[in-house]
Amino acid sequence: MVFSLVHESGRILVLKKDFKPGAPWIEREFRRFEQLRPHFAAAEGCEVVEPVYLGADKSFHITGFAKGRTASDVLRNPQSPAQADQVFRRSGRWLNHLHKFGPAEPGQIWMNWIFEEFDKLRAGEDVHAQPEHYAAFLEQLRSQSHQFQGSPCSSVFSHGDFHSGNLILGKGSVCGLDLAYSETKPAIYDVVDFLASDVDNPLPADGIGPGGVRQASVEFFFKTYRHPVSRPLLNFHLRSKLLLELMNFRHSAVIRKPRIKARFENRLARLALAFDQPLAG
Repeated sequence: MVFSLVHESGRILVLKKDFKPGAPWIEREFRRFEQLRPHFAAAEGCEVVEPVYLGADKSFHITGFAKGRTASDVLRNPQSPAQADQVFRRSGRWLNHLHKFGPAEPGQIWMNWIFEEFDKLRAGEDVHAQPEHYAAFLEQLRSQSHQFQGSPCSSVFSHGDFHSGNLILGKGSVCGLDLAYSETKPAIYDVVDFLASDVDNPLPADGIGPGGVRQASVEFFFKTYRHPVSRPLLNFHLRSKLLLELMNFRHSAVIRKPRIKARFENRLARLALAFDQPLAG
């Protein structure tokens, strides 16, 4: 659970606690913040939250409060296409610096986990998506996956959960939150997680690319994210992520809540636009 604290001085702090005993991630995340603060001090306008205190029993830690709006909040209610574009430009810059923390390691990337995860989601209860929604997309993904199996892919120190709710946009600064899942892994996963935030952007779906997100979002992200990423591989993973997200919609929620139904239909539309294009774009 996460709590907001107000010190007698008026300073706002954040307390994050795990109520399950013996969980090591609280201390691990706190140490990550400690390690990354000096690294981000060298990047003007980019930072991570300030580590303040680690509980003696290591079940909780306290960090500074980052002022601003989450990137997801801005993307849900953008004042203009230009404002949405700047969210992706600023997030790309932050991630670019994070991925420079430590040397990149050469590696390979594998596709099997995508289909294992899909099968697990499909077998769950109350799944709204039916074969008529996903069968053609899944077949195409399986066919495309063979060309990428074992592809070279750099592994870097990664956020691990880099969705738009974990980035705070302040005045002249971008602050990263939540490093509970940080580890060394293929750099492309963080990139995909953030670019997929474009799907809930209410702006007109103009210029949707082969990954199912707006081309402008991708281009503005890569204005500041400079690590090499194969565009066909990126588009394949974006399609995979959108399809997996489709399988997470609960039937009971879709039929009761128009907002959830609209999100489901939006993903279907994005997938159709994506799969109608060649992967290379």
